[in-house]
Amino acid sequence: MMRKATDADIGPLAAFLGAHVETSMFLLGNLEVHGLGDTAHPHGTTYFLREDAAGIAGVLGATNGGFLMCQLPGLTPKEAAACAWLLQGYTLQGITGAAAQVAGIVAALPVRAEDWRMNAVQPLYRRALSDVPPGGPVRPAAEADLPLLADWFAAYMTETGTAPTDGLADQARRRARAAVGSPDLRLMDEDGRPVAMAAINARAGDAVQIGGVFVPPPLRGQGRAGRVVAGVLAEARREGAGLAVLFAASPGAATAYERIGFARCGDFGVALLHEPQTLGNPA
Repeated sequence: MMRKATDADIGPLAAFLGAHVETSMFLLGNLEVHGLGDTAHPHGTTYFLREDAAGIAGVLGATNGGFLMCQLPGLTPKEAAACAWLLQGYTLQGITGAAAQVAGIVAALPVRAEDWRMNAVQPLYRRALSDVPPGGPVRPAAEADLPLLADWFAAYMTETGTAPTDGLADQARRRARAAVGSPDLRLMDEDGRPVAMAAINARAGDAVQIGGVFVPPPLRGQGRAGRVVAGVLAEARREGAGLAVLFAASPGAATAYERIGFARCGDFGVALLHEPQTLGNPA
């Protein structure tokens, strides 16, 4: 039986998630920013707790925006089925978490296989930031970068399988607009023109999660992905981060991250629906 977290659980909940931070970045980051009870922001999250004699032993998070995040070590089919019953009436867009746990939740939900536009397992990496390799100089995105960023985001979403069913150009333009002046997205220039981008897509405790790494195809294979990530890591370290995590969307990306000191620490699952779906009776 799982129960909804209360304010009295915040400390133990944060401690549990921190002990599994590599696969809990969204869960812990949302807790730190939004706490409990935020029903307005898309990232506001309701936390359901699994407990044993020692305290919290698992967490299922459901955001206002329709994303499930699981930290349920040892998830069994019976427990996954219980989660599916718990989620009746919830409007779902996607699920993230340790790969085996995401697979268990997906199998238990009353959702057809063809309704998923992405159901992927990606290698998960971590790197301590006690030392950071030399990286390229990075900068925030500016208004002049908007057309290029829109093209890059469209290409990135297509390549990673996260492109929407329709409206790709509009979503890419929205992401480009949000990136301008963002404290999290950085561009790397060469000879006065952008050649790569990377971002921090989650912060939790002293850890950061890197995402949105993109190098245009004609410029790949020359170390730019590693250099732009290293530049973002250097900034994060100066701001107090001690750990970076990321998941690689391709073998080429994995190789680039390994070259700058990332070590594989598991597998991350990402499942996205074609369209938001209100969950019904799982029986």
